[in-house]
Amino acid sequence: MSRRLADELGAILDACDVMRRADEQRQKQVESEGLAFLAGFAELRAKVVRPVFEAAGEMLKAHGHDFAIEEHEFVFEADGKTREAAISLRITPAGMEAAAAADARLRELSFTTRHYNKTISIANGAVPQSGSTATGGHVLSQIGAQLVEDHLLKLAAALVRA
Repeated sequence: MSRRLADELGAILDACDVMRRADEQRQKQVESEGLAFLAGFAELRAKVVRPVFEAAGEMLKAHGHDFAIEEHEFVFEADGKTREAAISLRITPAGMEAAAAADARLRELSFTTRHYNKTISIANGAVPQSGSTATGGHVLSQIGAQLVEDHLLKLAAALVRA
């Protein structure tokens, strides 16, 4: 091997190694940020959203209504798809039958991760124009008990008028 080939090939390979290490570092950073986001959402669900849902559920029960809280963890599926983490509250007003599967979302308030941009989507089925569809989602720090309560009140008011 000539000295020129060794020098130039060595320089190319060194540059490639630098780029590969930088890519690996970026990937680790992205994974770390993603895990931190999901952990933050889990904490938000446990400390903010679920307690509000449970308190409202007790009041609903006391007035003869029914409710269900459902939670899902973030999952990478075998086929490469993902299932976002979520928590939802579904209300069944007294005297009404349980909603058909296709209509269940109309009685539901849900907070769902969007892992790709690290935001939370809020879907209030009874008030489809509200929530984060129009605003592009919320970051974790924007979601507090008051925001959860505000959305829950909108859902309850819409169901009572129905």
